[in-house]
Amino acid sequence: MARPSARPRLIEAALTVVEERGVTALTLDAVAEEAGVTKRGLIYHFPSKHALLAGIHEDLAARMERELLDATGREPEGASLVERTRGYVRASMKSPTNVEMRLIMEAANEPEWMAPWERVYRRWFPEGEQPVGELDDLSLRCLVARMAADGSWGYESTLSAPMTGADRARMLTGILALIDD
Repeated sequence: MARPSARPRLIEAALTVVEERGVTALTLDAVAEEAGVTKRGLIYHFPSKHALLAGIHEDLAARMERELLDATGREPEGASLVERTRGYVRASMKSPTNVEMRLIMEAANEPEWMAPWERVYRRWFPEGEQPVGELDDLSLRCLVARMAADGSWGYESTLSAPMTGADRARMLTGILALIDD
């Protein structure tokens, strides 16, 4: 019987390092120590910090894909734009973690790290390449709803205290109202 890959445990260790000490503390040594493996064992799976970060983004984007599937209840190819948008808003409005926010901000300047996020987004919103000026009314409202959900992360990161569950539910209702007919 094949041994399970150590990659998931190493990624969780890396996320713990970022959560507890920040992105700048993410080193191969710190992750190896957190995971309880040798640096050589870590390098077997992730030969560089860059590769480790690429693996983290692959993992986080895959988690987002699973959340989108759960929130939508079906594959994107079988869902309407409104259903996909509703699922996206629900998935995005879950309480963000500082780790995800920090890492996504870091990824913005690195195409390899953004690639998994772009694959997920393009799968769910293939019409996203269309210029805003060419969107019909419903497509524009769906885009605004997705942008509002994404913006909730930035809003929450600037608050001294996170939104309550009731606050988040109210925001979710308000955003989803943007796409109601």
